[in-house]
Amino acid sequence: MHHKDTIHIVSSADDNYAHHLGVMLTSLLSNVKKNRRVMLYVIDGGITKTNKRMLMKTTMQFGTPIRFLSIDTDSYKNATESRYINKTAYYRISIPEVITDSNVKRVIYIDCDTLVLTDVSELQELDLNGKMLAAVEDAGQLQRLEKMNITNEGRYFNSGMMVIDMEKWRKHSISDKVLRFIDENNDPDYLYLHDQDALNAILWDKWKPIHPRWNAQTFIIMKTKTPKELAERKRHKEARQSPAIVHFTGANKPWNSDAGHPYAPLYFKFLQQTAWKNLPGKKAEEVYAD
Repeated sequence: MHHKDTIHIVSSADDNYAHHLGVMLTSLLSNVKKNRRVMLYVIDGGITKTNKRMLMKTTMQFGTPIRFLSIDTDSYKNATESRYINKTAYYRISIPEVITDSNVKRVIYIDCDTLVLTDVSELQELDLNGKMLAAVEDAGQLQRLEKMNITNEGRYFNSGMMVIDMEKWRKHSISDKVLRFIDENNDPDYLYLHDQDALNAILWDKWKPIHPRWNAQTFIIMKTKTPKELAERKRHKEARQSPAIVHFTGANKPWNSDAGHPYAPLYFKFLQQTAWKNLPGKKAEEVYAD
């Protein structure tokens, strides 16, 4: 039986991203209040036993184990991929099916290419106002809903951080609907942003927008996109000044780019607190920049 105040955190990774997931989880657990119980779930996209042990060693520094979840990969056989997005990104669609415990009413999904810089308890207490999930609007200002012929009125969220109402999701068979959309629209031009496009196609009017500091995407941090509305420009400024979750969106990550992201040094600082800190021969920064 899970305590009602337990925070359920879900992420997903393949073996190549296991150490980046370790960084995210270290940053998250470093910032959660000591009196809050956290349960960690990782959807296993092919993580080796060695890296699973290293992930567990990393989180057990905080007394928090990981529950690894298997997934029916056949459900995603038609999912399109790209240079830096593989099928593992889609697995978040099945979260309410792979976490079957009915006591888990809400989960917080967080991508592994993020840093969590504050206590996520606030997301646990968030009023969803009857919506299926809460998320942050995608900062790329992409007209994806219109391009998918869904609507020209809705807002489009970034799927890198989602607060999910598990009961509502299951009740309305959202996973099945999203997977059906993927199967019926198996076109890289149509599902240009992969799982995010499919989720938005089904949930475009069923989500609650929250402050962009909870998913401070690279567009926001680097000021490469400017919102049209004054109020949104103000929120972007607030997100830059005090991000709760920094999301390294796009192909340029701290470990493969010298693009000058201001939070890249913090990524390497958290890396030194993981089980991957003592790499032979090279400094961690050099290894993960290869």
